[in-house]
Amino acid sequence: MRKKFYIADFKTKNIIPNLIGNLNIVFPFKIYNKFQLNGILIICSICFFNATLAQDIHFSQYFANPISYNPANTGFYDGSYRLGLNHKQQWPWAIKGKMLNYNTTAVYGDFSFLDKKINNTDWAGIGINYINDIAGDGNLQANKVYLSLAYHKGLDKNHKHFLSLGFVAGLVHRSVDFSKLYFNSQWVDKVGFDLTLPQQETYAKQNTLYYDLGFGLQGSNKIGDKVRLMYGYSMLHFNRPKESFYQQDNKIGARHLLQAGVNYQVNDRIDIDASAYFTYQKKAMEILFSAIGGFKLNNNPKQKTQKLYVGAMYRLNDAVSPLMGYQFNRTRLLINYDINLSSLTKASKGNGGFEISLVQIGTFKRKKNYKYKTHCPSF
Repeated sequence: MRKKFYIADFKTKNIIPNLIGNLNIVFPFKIYNKFQLNGILIICSICFFNATLAQDIHFSQYFANPISYNPANTGFYDGSYRLGLNHKQQWPWAIKGKMLNYNTTAVYGDFSFLDKKINNTDWAGIGINYINDIAGDGNLQANKVYLSLAYHKGLDKNHKHFLSLGFVAGLVHRSVDFSKLYFNSQWVDKVGFDLTLPQQETYAKQNTLYYDLGFGLQGSNKIGDKVRLMYGYSMLHFNRPKESFYQQDNKIGARHLLQAGVNYQVNDRIDIDASAYFTYQKKAMEILFSAIGGFKLNNNPKQKTQKLYVGAMYRLNDAVSPLMGYQFNRTRLLINYDINLSSLTKASKGNGGFEISLVQIGTFKRKKNYKYKTHCPSF
């Protein structure tokens, strides 16, 4: 599985062209050279051209952090508050002697407000989302803080149809330690990389800071007693912020996302969630499908809900990811592991990334029994 994220305009360093292939990003892996028994570590993770075509960081469990891909999700759930944690660890085999090479962590919280202050069907949501991403030998790091706002409009008196509009604004800090990176000017035949040699890089800085804006639309419909549909569109980075360590006019591409999902209640104990997710940014494209079954372990309304989840995600031409999870009351834990199916399989031996999410939804005592949210998602 490739970790797709957008990064600044590092200069292309085609040390080993046959490893690069048609990828816009090449990540580090250990390669054994005929001149060395112990092998050498080739760092190709910073192999970009100025008009980088890669995508943002992301999670396979994108639905476990809904405000990250569409701000219209902010505050849209059956409750007063939602707290979440996502963590992804990738490629422990990538760098010798290091287990934690590529890690992404997100912590978020969103809250409902203006409940019944406008009318009996509308409300608003506010949320905050923090993302930290660390990658490779150069400690390429991103720290992002986003604030999102959304308004949810009820379209019928039975509270089954909603239209939501959301906006997000954030501050992003990126950094890299060039002294820890290997470049082709430091390559010595039959020896490998000699880090005492000059890099010959003309970077201007090792930190960059910019603000980031986005918006989203979303619809939700409850059809009968068993089917709920959700669908939406969002555009992130619509302000096209500049990001560069070389003081070049490198602008992040606007990212377009489409998502759609259906929840089908098979019976009192079993429900199925199926969804599709499409994103496009500067000619880089990702398509992801998921199907997850929920199985109630108890069906007594007087007892707290216990639920088992089993399912899988499939990223087109990239990875398959089996998933399992457990819910107690209104706290849900999901775990998945990406199994690589792409051209990186030879290097990764099918290994990809471990991912975990934890979500808690609650209701403030003074806001209990708000029936207009009954048909909103539980998570």
